Amino acid sequence: MARSVLLFGMMLRSLAFTRAFSSLKPAPSNFQRRVVHYATSDELKMDNIYMEWSLEDDKILHNNRHLSPVRLASMLGRGMHGVEARMKKLTNVDSTAYRRLFGGEDIQNTDTDENISNKLTPVKEVLRRIQWDPTLPASSFSIIHYDRVEDTLCETPFEAENDSISGKERQFVFALPEHRIEAVKYLDRIVWNKELRLDSVFGSMNGKGETIDKVIENYDDWRREKEEKEERNRLRQVEILKEMHTILGEMRVATLKEMSSNLLRKEWDSEEVKDYVKRVLMLYFDAQKEREDNGSDVANALDEEEEDTFDIIYVLNLFSDLVALLPDERLRGEVLLEVESVINRNQETGGNSSDKTSQPSALPELNEDELEEKFVKGSGAGGQKVNKTSNRVILVHTPTGLRVECQDTRSLQQNRKIARKRLRLKLDAFINGDASRAGQKATKAVTKKAKNKARSKRRRRQKNQSDDESNN
Repeated sequence: MARSVLLFGMMLRSLAFTRAFSSLKPAPSNFQRRVVHYATSDELKMDNIYMEWSLEDDKILHNNRHLSPVRLASMLGRGMHGVEARMKKLTNVDSTAYRRLFGGEDIQNTDTDENISNKLTPVKEVLRRIQWDPTLPASSFSIIHYDRVEDTLCETPFEAENDSISGKERQFVFALPEHRIEAVKYLDRIVWNKELRLDSVFGSMNGKGETIDKVIENYDDWRREKEEKEERNRLRQVEILKEMHTILGEMRVATLKEMSSNLLRKEWDSEEVKDYVKRVLMLYFDAQKEREDNGSDVANALDEEEEDTFDIIYVLNLFSDLVALLPDERLRGEVLLEVESVINRNQETGGNSSDKTSQPSALPELNEDELEEKFVKGSGAGGQKVNKTSNRVILVHTPTGLRVECQDTRSLQQNRKIARKRLRLKLDAFINGDASRAGQKATKAVTKKAKNKARSKRRRRQKNQSDDESNN
């Protein structure tokens, strides 16, 4: 009797797996740990390379827009300035990037697919499928989890034995508490990630319907695309180092490389990361001082117009591009976080001497006796709460005749506050002109555009020189 029950259970399980996973292909059975090699400038010849944003990059950026620029930069291997600029394009309905992301049929079909679950599959379900699905090679999977002793993220093979957690469970992945598992990998590809809400095992959430059978089937293509991206990153690393050579000089760039290598090789903490960023800033200040006082070879190679482009904000953004290519993701995030804090401090204080502008004056106060305020019915989207109520504010400053309107929210009181703020800004521009906040913002935009133009001119000249040298 017991044998019959056992045989019946085995037949049911075999039938279920045959129906669900009949299309799966076998995958490599050995778990491999790969080490990425980063080429030096001597190994690669570099032209000016633009790191194009792929549609997949845009999807990742849009799906994780709730994360900080530092986290996004670390995730995508790009500088913070580039991530922020791309995010602005993806939120601008008139931009080509926005139309490409939301205008394609593949995206629309993906978003409206009723088969995609709006809840992330729990990691225990993912692990159980890997354990019991005979078409999935368990030795090709691993988990990324938080180690409380080392206070860091670790990677452990799926089949590793449990020798550190108390209890009867022999397999480590099932003995480990679920909340400590951050991600699941198939070979080199992450197929489940808690923070990114990604599930490419069952296809839920940001897995966008892609299941593990498709992942295994297309793994070679994915691996090839990843290697091509790594090659572009290596070329981009050389490009950035060339730019750093122009700013810091050869000796200081060699020092920067040595500092970065030392930080990667040892166990680091937040204090060491702060010290690392400070030492990078000292290299920049030393180069600036040498350029101003001694007229170094770097300064002689530049026009006066271009020399001003090397302000500290530009150098920090360039450095963040370089940091985004570091192989250690945790270190990458920590350094980018420190760089972001330095950029914010410098922007608050006006940056360095070549980038300082007069601080904006305080906004003028409004005298309620000099204001004419009307409430009229709103229009546009919002339903009856907008179209049937008088929540649109019209505010007029009688001495100057300045007029503003506000219907940004459904709340009348909020619209009144916003209208007064806008009127203060408008009055500030009327009284202070170029010294007003709006005027200084416009001046800063013009200055930035001029700097970008000068930088592009210098890069074109460097490219032409390198082309001439290669032809000769």
